[in-house]
Amino acid sequence: MNYNSIVFKLGATIFVILTAVILPLIFTIDRLIARSYISDAHRQIHQLAEQYSKTLARQGAIDRSSLQTAANLTGTEICIIDRKGKLVFTSNDRLFRRGTHVSRELAKSVILKKEAQIEYKNPINHQTYFVSGNSLHLFNQVEGRLLVFSSSDKIRKSVDHLELLVLASMIGALLLASIFTYVASKKLASPLLQMEKVTREVAKGKFYRKVDISSNDELGSLALAINDLGQELERYRKRQKEFFANVSHDLRTPISHIKGYAQVLHDRLYKNEQEQDLYLSIILDESNQLNALITDLFELSKIEGGQLDLQFNWINIHELVENCFLKVALKAKQRELRLYKELDGKIPFVYTDGVRLEQILMNLLENAIRYNKIEGYVKVKGWVEKKKVHLSIEDSGVGIPDEDLPFIFERFYKIDKSRSNRMGSTGLGLSIVKHLVYLLEGEIKVKSKVNEGTAFHVALPFQLKREKVTTKIGNE
Repeated sequence: MNYNSIVFKLGATIFVILTAVILPLIFTIDRLIARSYISDAHRQIHQLAEQYSKTLARQGAIDRSSLQTAANLTGTEICIIDRKGKLVFTSNDRLFRRGTHVSRELAKSVILKKEAQIEYKNPINHQTYFVSGNSLHLFNQVEGRLLVFSSSDKIRKSVDHLELLVLASMIGALLLASIFTYVASKKLASPLLQMEKVTREVAKGKFYRKVDISSNDELGSLALAINDLGQELERYRKRQKEFFANVSHDLRTPISHIKGYAQVLHDRLYKNEQEQDLYLSIILDESNQLNALITDLFELSKIEGGQLDLQFNWINIHELVENCFLKVALKAKQRELRLYKELDGKIPFVYTDGVRLEQILMNLLENAIRYNKIEGYVKVKGWVEKKKVHLSIEDSGVGIPDEDLPFIFERFYKIDKSRSNRMGSTGLGLSIVKHLVYLLEGEIKVKSKVNEGTAFHVALPFQLKREKVTTKIGNE
């Protein structure tokens, strides 16, 4: 048996709990029943003593034959003693001899009633008796006590028999408890063992293994979480492979171009200075693209590693959007796109990191331009609602399929796997945007329809600037 297994530990715990409950309960019941038996015996002989004394008082004399008959019928011994403890009558001369005295301790206990329940050990047969006494007055002829002796052996045997039954019941209860413990621990541990097995399979890369969900409790929720984790790991590994493939391709392509055109320039294989300038321009573009890719990778690494320092200042949203428009104006013009902005004049200064907020807007604007239609539009809206500044970047582009929307903010994710970096990206841009928005304590959402366009919605909290803002903010 594996003592470190969950089945043994769980079973042992249940068994100990059941035993801790059953044993004290059975012991208490046994003591209560034994005490009840003994109390009943004392009460019975006390009632007999009262009954006999009242009968003798009515008769006015000691009826020896009647007392002897009563003693034989009830299985008791009856004695009458005077005030000095001398035996006046006894139903059994072999045990209690007439004319002798009972022990001083017994006489005091019976006469003075110091104890409610009295036990007496006879020195002749060495048996123990339960004793009860009652006062006796017979026309001033006899004044003493009537004693009733009942052997305690019968009661003790009954109690011993009862204790054997209780012991047998206890052993049976423990056996049933052990069986119940084994079955319950196996049933309770079975889902955990299955989860452990599936988790190890998933760790080996077998993501198709699933845990059977058989309940709606915490175990069922844990099983569902393990299944979701397996799916997430499968997606992550798939994206990671795609990422390395994309990165290797996106790195190899500009490097190949740079190397090829540099070789042409080195070997002077160009015809004129115009062709030389063209090759130099291609090398510069490819270098810029390579630098952008490396920058994104480095940026994401810093964000996820918690090494990104934020510099908070009071930012004018109107000026920030205007600066972003100036930077993307040339790209928009090349694709014949129209740029619009609708900013509410009530937008206050926002205490945030202006560089990171500009990075968020620039990334979203460049995506809107890159994936837009010729002669389309890009619109930036801004307003204040519920103590937050809301910015919406809308476009008339190709849109995003519904099945891709839940994953666009994941690292390495690309909507169209066939696109190269010339058209799309490595799948890092939106992931960086999401992390930056969260670092600025904001929220980001997206709505999109294929062939109709996409709208990214960014909401940032703000606090009112304490000093008076003198900059005039007009409607754009």
